[in-house]
Amino acid sequence: MDNLRSMTSNAMNHFLPSSHFKEGGTTTRVTYHVTVTTGCMKFAGTDSNVYIAMTGASGDRTSLTKLDNAFHNDFERGSVDKFKVKMEDIGKPVILTIKHEETGMFSDWYAASVSVQKTGEREVYRFPVNMWVSGMVQVAIGDAKLPQNEENPVLISFRKHELAKKQRHIQWRSQDSARALGLPGGIMANSFEELPRNLQLDEGMTKDFEDSKKLGKYNIFDRFQEVVDKWDNFAEVRNFFAHSKVQKLPEFQQNWERDEEFGRQMMNGCHPAVLKRCDQLPKNFPVTNRMVSSQMTRGHTLEQEIKNGNVYVIDLNILEGLSCGKNPFNHNAYFSCSPACLLYLNSKKNLVPIAIQLWQQPGVNNLVWTPDDSDCDWLLAKMYFRNAEANVQMIVEKIFHCHFVLEPFVVGLLRCLSQNHPVHKLLLPHLRYVCAANLAIRTSLLNPGGALDKLLSYGGGAQNQIIRSALKSFRYEHLNVRKVFTGNGTLNKNKLPGYHFRDDSLVLWDSLQKFVGKILGIYYKSDEDVKVDEEIQSYIKEIRSKGFWLKDNDDKGFPETMSSISNLVEFVTCIVFTASCRQAAVSNALFDIYVNVPNAPFSMSFPPPSGKGKTSHDTMMQCLPSKQLSCLQVSVCHALSRHHQDQVYLADYPGSLFCEDAAQHAIVNFRDEMTGISSSIRGRNERSMIPYDFLLPEKIPLASSL
Repeated sequence: MDNLRSMTSNAMNHFLPSSHFKEGGTTTRVTYHVTVTTGCMKFAGTDSNVYIAMTGASGDRTSLTKLDNAFHNDFERGSVDKFKVKMEDIGKPVILTIKHEETGMFSDWYAASVSVQKTGEREVYRFPVNMWVSGMVQVAIGDAKLPQNEENPVLISFRKHELAKKQRHIQWRSQDSARALGLPGGIMANSFEELPRNLQLDEGMTKDFEDSKKLGKYNIFDRFQEVVDKWDNFAEVRNFFAHSKVQKLPEFQQNWERDEEFGRQMMNGCHPAVLKRCDQLPKNFPVTNRMVSSQMTRGHTLEQEIKNGNVYVIDLNILEGLSCGKNPFNHNAYFSCSPACLLYLNSKKNLVPIAIQLWQQPGVNNLVWTPDDSDCDWLLAKMYFRNAEANVQMIVEKIFHCHFVLEPFVVGLLRCLSQNHPVHKLLLPHLRYVCAANLAIRTSLLNPGGALDKLLSYGGGAQNQIIRSALKSFRYEHLNVRKVFTGNGTLNKNKLPGYHFRDDSLVLWDSLQKFVGKILGIYYKSDEDVKVDEEIQSYIKEIRSKGFWLKDNDDKGFPETMSSISNLVEFVTCIVFTASCRQAAVSNALFDIYVNVPNAPFSMSFPPPSGKGKTSHDTMMQCLPSKQLSCLQVSVCHALSRHHQDQVYLADYPGSLFCEDAAQHAIVNFRDEMTGISSSIRGRNERSMIPYDFLLPEKIPLASSL
């Protein structure tokens, strides 16, 4: 598929109605000072020829003029090049046309921005490009505007035809295809080449990802390529992965067997939103006070502690009834469970597990395991729970919530909002790589024979059933992290201390919401402005009907229309937070949590225990993945948690997205807030035995990617 803004020279002549295109409408020529900024990412520069033309507010258009400084290498990565060119005087330029010949060895080119100034005039006309330029593209002048506030006939026509073109080239994936059935809506593309150029992963990102799967040029796991034997003991696992070519294992992994560390990871690991306050024991989880009385450190009964809000539960019932996959190397069956775990905030303010049931339906072969069991029995029960939880974390939290849920917002954004809509400017930098990342997930991770299909207990096709189940229970409010904590009963900091994911998430959410509100407040002066914004209303309609497939009157809680500024601010904040902060909280933690395979194994080699007193150290080691599978687990998590070299972070929010002074001021204030949040988190971490730095603003990628 061609770039969604690309067009041939002939097609360009028809992009706007001919009545607004007057070729060479004036014979007066003036000197324009043109400043071109090339992007800083890998391979952004070009050696090809670049030409520009401009269309004025009256419809007059200049001729195409080459940009070239004699004896100078223009358009290099990160460069700012200045040119003096003589072209027809068209008054105020409002549309910039860029032609890139795409010839030679280094033919790709990422143009960040172009500014134009006439000799003798003070006003500078800014055109934020922010895209890979293929062939010929057109960019409107950078001022963000709502469609109802656009007054210039040329820009009105440009906006109308821009959207019509995008809607022809960007299509929703068919809802009737077997691959799409029961999944969130997405873009019609079966390969990376079919994606618009500006939605593809940058070449540097792709190379970084491939290198990281091998831990760079030193693939320390090569020696286990054909080894299928088991680990001898837990220390052997830790010592092997404590390799000089692998990033240092976190200190907390030394205590992974302790109940306190188990509970800490449920709050501050890579699946921290799964924890819920237990207001009533599930009927199928028959834990009695006698079973856990030794753990009730305040001297109260279990029922009293539940009433006091000190008991929490994690229920992985989404796994019930699913079949496990097979080991891809020896074709033996994988095993797992569909467990529930009860946790208790004890008098020392430590969250610890106090009961685990490995299957949903109680019975004589489905016992409740507690810390009063033998050390080996209890540890093995925790390992099977973490195995199931790791499967849900990777499939539901990482892939569904941080990737697949975002794709409908990308497709709707591209189809319904003009490039100069303020919401488009706010969202696209966060969503640009979503479609490509999701395509990589579908074709390299979840597909038959893909990495996760081979590694997870619930591979072999079960992963797709889990995602479909996740979509059935998904609600719009799940994107609002404050509402997630409220619904989970974990919002109160005094009742559940040490929940750093919650604390940092709420601070970041509030800051993002304030920033989004300031930006949108520049353009929306009343709720009526939102109601009459045809582009926003079309966007919401497509999200409901195409993105989340309105069916059986289940709209997933999405509004039928956008009716107020506050609702729109929440909507945009939900998307930005999910694509940046939630993604970072999950992905940044992957390697630290999963590098010690016994702590959270992706697969298990034997059935879960059904009787007590039978587990030994050797039993536990036999249940773990082989050395080969363990290496693959760590390699995949390393690749998914590593940041590429050209990553832009939330702390360095780019100022090139908006041209208005008020928006620039809001961006500066937001950066200052991110600096303050970072200082606060670092100060807390200095006082903590185990720091939580996954949500430091300087570690939160601006854009959701792999």
